Amino acid sequence: MRSRWILLVVLLAILAFGGGYWYASRRPELTPQPDEKPVKPSVVVFVPLEENGKYRWEAKPVPVANGEDALRIALEHLLITRDTPFPQGTRLLRVVVSDGVAEVDFSRELLDNFPGGSTTEALIVESLCRTLAQFADVENVRVLVEGKRIDTIGEHVDLSEPVPVRQPTATSPSAPVTN
Repeated sequence: MRSRWILLVVLLAILAFGGGYWYASRRPELTPQPDEKPVKPSVVVFVPLEENGKYRWEAKPVPVANGEDALRIALEHLLITRDTPFPQGTRLLRVVVSDGVAEVDFSRELLDNFPGGSTTEALIVESLCRTLAQFADVENVRVLVEGKRIDTIGEHVDLSEPVPVRQPTATSPSAPVTN
Protein backbone atom coordinates (compact mmCIF):
# COMPACT_ATOMS: atom_id res chain seq x y z
CA MET A 1 0.00 0.00 0.00
CA ARG A 2 2.86 2.31 0.77
CA SER A 3 4.37 1.64 -2.69
CA ARG A 4 1.06 2.62 -4.34
CA TRP A 5 1.20 5.98 -2.59
CA ILE A 6 4.78 6.51 -3.69
CA LEU A 7 3.87 5.49 -7.25
CA LEU A 8 0.86 7.85 -7.20
CA VAL A 9 2.96 10.78 -5.88
CA VAL A 10 5.68 10.13 -8.49
CA LEU A 11 3.05 9.88 -11.25
CA LEU A 12 1.40 13.14 -10.12
CA ALA A 13 4.81 14.85 -9.95
CA ILE A 14 5.61 13.67 -13.51
CA LEU A 15 2.21 14.90 -14.76
CA ALA A 16 2.63 18.25 -13.00
CA PHE A 17 6.14 18.70 -14.35
CA GLY A 18 5.08 17.64 -17.88
CA GLY A 19 2.02 19.92 -17.81
CA GLY A 20 4.12 22.84 -16.63
CA TYR A 21 6.70 22.22 -19.34
CA TRP A 22 3.99 21.95 -22.02
CA TYR A 23 2.34 25.21 -20.83
CA ALA A 24 5.66 27.09 -20.73
CA SER A 25 6.61 25.93 -24.21
CA ARG A 26 3.30 27.19 -25.69
CA ARG A 27 3.44 30.68 -24.15
CA PRO A 28 4.88 33.47 -26.27
CA GLU A 29 8.29 34.48 -25.10
CA LEU A 30 8.24 37.81 -23.38
CA THR A 31 11.41 39.77 -23.89
CA PRO A 32 11.96 42.88 -21.88
CA GLN A 33 11.68 46.04 -23.98
CA PRO A 34 14.15 48.84 -23.38
CA ASP A 35 12.70 51.96 -21.84
CA GLU A 36 12.57 54.05 -24.99
CA LYS A 37 10.95 57.40 -24.76
CA PRO A 38 9.95 58.60 -28.19
CA VAL A 39 12.26 61.33 -29.34
CA LYS A 40 10.24 64.36 -30.27
CA PRO A 41 12.05 66.52 -32.76
CA SER A 42 10.92 70.07 -32.83
CA VAL A 43 10.47 72.80 -35.36
CA VAL A 44 10.64 76.51 -34.75
CA VAL A 45 8.20 79.24 -35.63
CA PHE A 46 9.41 82.82 -35.83
CA VAL A 47 7.29 85.71 -34.63
CA PRO A 48 8.18 89.40 -34.49
CA LEU A 49 8.39 91.24 -31.20
CA GLU A 50 8.44 95.02 -31.18
CA GLU A 51 10.79 96.72 -28.74
CA ASN A 52 11.25 100.48 -28.81
CA GLY A 53 10.02 100.76 -32.39
CA LYS A 54 12.32 98.01 -33.66
CA TYR A 55 11.54 94.38 -34.35
CA ARG A 56 13.40 91.35 -33.18
CA TRP A 57 12.52 87.77 -34.02
CA GLU A 58 11.57 85.28 -31.35
CA ALA A 59 12.02 81.59 -32.13
CA LYS A 60 9.32 79.45 -30.55
CA PRO A 61 9.97 75.68 -30.58
CA VAL A 62 7.06 73.38 -31.39
CA PRO A 63 7.28 69.62 -30.68
CA VAL A 64 6.58 67.25 -33.56
CA ALA A 65 5.60 63.65 -32.88
CA ASN A 66 7.13 60.85 -34.88
CA GLY A 67 5.32 60.43 -38.19
CA GLU A 68 3.85 63.94 -38.25
CA ASP A 69 4.53 66.37 -41.09
CA ALA A 70 6.96 68.84 -39.50
CA LEU A 71 6.42 71.47 -42.19
CA ARG A 72 2.65 71.44 -41.76
CA ILE A 73 2.95 71.49 -37.96
CA ALA A 74 5.27 74.52 -38.13
CA LEU A 75 2.94 76.49 -40.39
CA GLU A 76 -0.18 75.62 -38.41
CA HIS A 77 1.49 76.77 -35.19
CA LEU A 78 2.74 79.94 -36.86
CA LEU A 79 -0.89 80.89 -37.51
CA ILE A 80 -2.06 80.36 -33.93
CA THR A 81 0.93 81.22 -31.77
CA ARG A 82 0.87 84.31 -29.62
CA ASP A 83 2.34 87.36 -31.38
CA THR A 84 1.73 85.97 -34.86
CA PRO A 85 1.47 88.70 -37.47
CA PHE A 86 -1.11 86.66 -39.44
CA PRO A 87 -4.70 87.90 -39.38
CA GLN A 88 -7.01 86.17 -36.93
CA GLY A 89 -8.85 83.18 -38.37
CA THR A 90 -6.28 82.46 -41.09
CA ARG A 91 -6.01 78.70 -41.63
CA LEU A 92 -3.52 76.58 -43.53
CA LEU A 93 -5.35 74.69 -46.26
CA ARG A 94 -2.39 72.85 -47.75
CA VAL A 95 1.33 73.02 -48.27
CA VAL A 96 3.25 71.30 -51.07
CA VAL A 97 6.97 71.46 -51.77
CA SER A 98 8.13 70.86 -55.33
CA ASP A 99 11.50 71.75 -56.86
CA GLY A 100 12.42 73.88 -53.85
CA VAL A 101 9.21 75.94 -53.93
CA ALA A 102 6.77 75.62 -51.05
CA GLU A 103 3.27 76.47 -52.20
CA VAL A 104 1.46 77.52 -49.06
CA ASP A 105 -2.30 77.78 -49.45
CA PHE A 106 -4.11 79.86 -46.84
CA SER A 107 -7.79 80.43 -46.18
CA ARG A 108 -9.56 83.59 -47.34
CA GLU A 109 -9.12 85.17 -43.89
CA LEU A 110 -5.52 86.06 -44.82
CA LEU A 111 -6.94 88.74 -47.12
CA ASP A 112 -10.34 89.41 -45.55
CA ASN A 113 -9.04 90.00 -42.02
CA PHE A 114 -5.80 91.75 -43.00
CA PRO A 115 -5.71 94.95 -40.91
CA GLY A 116 -3.59 96.86 -43.42
CA GLY A 117 -0.21 98.50 -43.33
CA SER A 118 3.10 97.85 -45.04
CA THR A 119 4.81 96.82 -41.81
CA THR A 120 2.19 94.21 -40.96
CA GLU A 121 2.34 92.80 -44.47
CA ALA A 122 6.14 92.64 -44.42
CA LEU A 123 6.06 90.96 -40.99
CA ILE A 124 3.69 88.27 -42.29
CA VAL A 125 5.96 87.47 -45.22
CA GLU A 126 9.14 87.64 -43.15
CA SER A 127 7.67 85.40 -40.44
CA LEU A 128 6.62 82.88 -43.07
CA CYS A 129 10.05 82.95 -44.76
CA ARG A 130 11.99 82.61 -41.50
CA THR A 131 9.84 79.67 -40.43
CA LEU A 132 10.23 77.92 -43.80
CA ALA A 133 13.99 78.53 -43.96
CA GLN A 134 14.64 75.74 -41.45
CA PHE A 135 13.52 73.14 -44.01
CA ALA A 136 16.40 72.22 -46.31
CA ASP A 137 14.16 71.34 -49.25
CA VAL A 138 12.48 74.79 -49.26
CA GLU A 139 14.23 77.58 -51.13
CA ASN A 140 11.27 79.78 -52.08
CA VAL A 141 7.66 80.26 -51.03
CA ARG A 142 4.62 80.98 -53.16
CA VAL A 143 1.57 82.23 -51.28
CA LEU A 144 -1.87 81.08 -52.38
CA VAL A 145 -5.31 81.93 -51.05
CA GLU A 146 -7.89 79.21 -51.51
CA GLY A 147 -5.84 77.63 -54.28
CA LYS A 148 -5.24 80.83 -56.26
CA ARG A 149 -1.99 82.76 -56.63
CA ILE A 150 -2.02 86.24 -55.20
CA ASP A 151 0.11 89.24 -56.16
CA THR A 152 0.06 90.81 -52.70
CA ILE A 153 -1.69 90.67 -49.35
CA GLY A 154 -2.15 94.42 -48.85
CA GLU A 155 -0.57 96.11 -51.88
CA HIS A 156 2.89 96.57 -50.32
CA VAL A 157 4.76 93.27 -50.72
CA ASP A 158 5.15 91.69 -54.16
CA LEU A 159 4.08 88.03 -54.03
CA SER A 160 3.52 87.59 -57.77
CA GLU A 161 6.68 85.42 -57.92
CA PRO A 162 8.02 82.97 -55.34
CA VAL A 163 9.88 84.72 -52.51
CA PRO A 164 13.29 83.40 -51.36
CA VAL A 165 13.07 82.11 -47.79
CA ARG A 166 16.76 82.70 -47.05
CA GLN A 167 17.62 86.33 -47.56
CA PRO A 168 19.71 88.79 -45.62
CA THR A 169 17.57 90.44 -42.99
CA ALA A 170 17.98 93.50 -40.86
CA THR A 171 16.27 94.25 -37.59
CA SER A 172 13.22 95.48 -39.44
CA PRO A 173 11.05 93.61 -41.94
CA SER A 174 12.85 93.08 -45.24
CA ALA A 175 10.40 91.50 -47.63
CA PRO A 176 10.40 92.76 -51.22
CA VAL A 177 8.30 95.88 -51.50
CA THR A 178 6.37 96.97 -54.58
CA ASN A 179 6.74 100.46 -56.00
